[in-house]
Amino acid sequence: MLRPLIPALLLLLGLPTSRAQVLVDSIPYPGQGTGVWGIHVTTDTIFLGSDLTGNIRFSDHNGSILGELTTPYDFNHGLIRRSASYLIAEDFTTNGAGLYEIDLSGALLASWTFPDVIGGASAGIGDLEANGNAVWYTMYYPDFNTYPFAYAYKWVPGDPAPVDTVPLQGEQPYGIALKGDTLLYVTDNLNGDQERIYAYDLANEQDLGWIELPDTPIDNDQRPQGMHYDGQFLYLVANRQGGSAFAYQTVFKYAFDIRNAVFVREEPVAVLLHPSPASDVLTIRSVIGAARSYAVFDVSGKPVATGILNTDRTMLNVSDWAAGTYTVRIGDRVRRFLVAR
Repeated sequence: MLRPLIPALLLLLGLPTSRAQVLVDSIPYPGQGTGVWGIHVTTDTIFLGSDLTGNIRFSDHNGSILGELTTPYDFNHGLIRRSASYLIAEDFTTNGAGLYEIDLSGALLASWTFPDVIGGASAGIGDLEANGNAVWYTMYYPDFNTYPFAYAYKWVPGDPAPVDTVPLQGEQPYGIALKGDTLLYVTDNLNGDQERIYAYDLANEQDLGWIELPDTPIDNDQRPQGMHYDGQFLYLVANRQGGSAFAYQTVFKYAFDIRNAVFVREEPVAVLLHPSPASDVLTIRSVIGAARSYAVFDVSGKPVATGILNTDRTMLNVSDWAAGTYTVRIGDRVRRFLVAR
């Protein structure tokens, strides 16, 4: 159902309806406060997690609240609806945030501590998205003041370490969603950052670029939170458009066609790695025109090598490295390679 707010938001986006990313609806929740964070969407229901009460509200696609599940928690920084349970992410702890699975009545089924990540314990979880038996999640703390400003991780609950790591733009990544091989995430306006939805190509390991949120030209303070892709549309929880002392959460619904998307992006750095798997020496080639720093991380996100990449090629000795998957980052380009024994 289109509402009067939509034409103005489309104008602010600067995106005619023929473009690949179009805001098609906004679903307001006045009276529900600004604590709504986690979101999961099915054909007939929008599940909303409250980060103040910890409860899960059920809404139809017009914004009418249908019911509420009481949980034993006071947080919800990510929500996944499974067939017979919910996964709920804890927002912040200094020693590692928690992931909790509850049944449909709210009783605890299982709990896990998120593994340590680049920079230390998984202190601040931004959001969750399901990927089979694994979950993708963003980290808003630890974060950093140079690129990569933060990271997203793929993790199978209970495993000792993440199975994949993606560098992110912006110091406060919150909502995360998965559309095929494209990882979508949204950033808040910490330290003057623009509030944007970014896209990252997992298959080719590169940033695709970003679009700005509808509120950016007004005050850049829409405070984006949870995000979910339901197989057809991208849903984003954020404050209503424009600054207000009486702001409330709104769910913004985007049609998002990655194949034809028009993103703003920087020119990537071309990187070639060979051989992969490597057993003794890995050769890094890059067409960059000047020396540039590189960093290599193991599968847990721990840095294992840094240096300056020559303008032609750099030889990296991996003979004493453990077998497994590694990631090399040069500028905005990330590549993975294998070490075999």
